[in-house]
Amino acid sequence: MESATSAVSPLPPLPTAITKNPPSPSPTQSLPKPRPNPKTEEFEKEPEYIIFNYPPCADPILHTDFSCLYESADRPNQVCKVPVPLPFPLRVHDVEKRIFQRLGEHPNLVRVTSMDEYGIWMERAQHGCLRVFYREGGDAVVTTRRRLQWCEDVARVLAFVHEKGVRHADLSGRNLLVDSELRILLCDFSGSAIDGEKAVISAEYGYRHPDDEEWLEPSIRCEIHALGSTLYEMITTNEPHHDVDKDGVDKLLKEGRYPDVSGIPLGDVIQKCWAGDFESAAQVADAVAHYASNANAQDV
Repeated sequence: MESATSAVSPLPPLPTAITKNPPSPSPTQSLPKPRPNPKTEEFEKEPEYIIFNYPPCADPILHTDFSCLYESADRPNQVCKVPVPLPFPLRVHDVEKRIFQRLGEHPNLVRVTSMDEYGIWMERAQHGCLRVFYREGGDAVVTTRRRLQWCEDVARVLAFVHEKGVRHADLSGRNLLVDSELRILLCDFSGSAIDGEKAVISAEYGYRHPDDEEWLEPSIRCEIHALGSTLYEMITTNEPHHDVDKDGVDKLLKEGRYPDVSGIPLGDVIQKCWAGDFESAAQVADAVAHYASNANAQDV
């Protein structure tokens, strides 16, 4: 469900995680007080062990930088996003809760069912994240027409997010979910920005804007750049320069060398996203809709 995020400052290795409730009346346990980490001001030195405050009778299914996802037999169609019980991840979790409260509902936004003392409960998307869905053969059942609709949907929901004063900061196929009806859903606002605050994550290489000044905020230009790479992934099933190592991808983009999109659907739209020719995600959505309308007319 939730995908791992890339922190602007490198994360120190997580300590050994205890993912079973301790044998006590409370599912929580006091942690040793972290000591300052001389290498960074953002993160404090973690204790050797941490214990997650997770729902009773729940099992972990995915561990990320800032949280762990749990499933529970009591709520079979939902997952609970539980923060790593350390100061910085807890602050990130609080921001994500604020963001979901601000956003409310949208047809292409993962649905939050409740928030409690354990974490954020969300509806479970049957097929998981788009990238894994493609890698496991899902691309065989996704027509070009549906991919074009997904592209418009993602641009629309990103525009909705921006209108609410939020910047996602880590858009890619890792943070898009595919539900049982093959709808595409935006998820994971861990480390995202709200109301002008700086994000504490950045997009992965190939999606991150090559200009550091753009992604440190992140700017709308940066968000649209990541959107272009995400459209590329939705259309082709691959990340930009997927056959190059991460450092190599970053170098290529800084040199202005992007994948050739001349022969693929939405190639012109994707190129304009990378070049910064759109002023908003809504403009991208309109361009995708226009392309899809013409493509459908030619199919008739």
